[in-house]
Amino acid sequence: MLAVLSAIGVAVGFIIKFIKSFLVKYVVHAVIISAQFAVTASTIAFVVLFYGFAITALVSIYNLGIDIFDYAQNGINGVQCFAGLVECIGLAGALQNGFTMLYASLSTIVIFHLFKFTLTAFRLIMNEVFKLGLLLGQAMN
Repeated sequence: MLAVLSAIGVAVGFIIKFIKSFLVKYVVHAVIISAQFAVTASTIAFVVLFYGFAITALVSIYNLGIDIFDYAQNGINGVQCFAGLVECIGLAGALQNGFTMLYASLSTIVIFHLFKFTLTAFRLIMNEVFKLGLLLGQAMN
């Protein structure tokens, strides 16, 4: 009877060790890999959304600057009178051309900073993908 109970205890111990090793080997790796997938995907999504915001902001600023001149020419009577005077002496065209040149200069500076951000973003994404590859390699062993 004692031998049977000890054999059952040993069998239960082996079953528990097998389940534990299975859980440690596969479930823990699956949880870590899924978390790393989430981090990698969120990093890529952040970069794409940031670029979308930057491009939308540049276009909106340009449109706002151009619309100010149109509003001044077609706006309220007092502003329209002043805008007509500015138009007559040629200052409106100069301001509009100046705004276009200023916008081109500022947008070039912003684009260079976006390129710097691009290098940093690629470094972050490559780091996350490398970690994901290492985790997948460990899980396959």
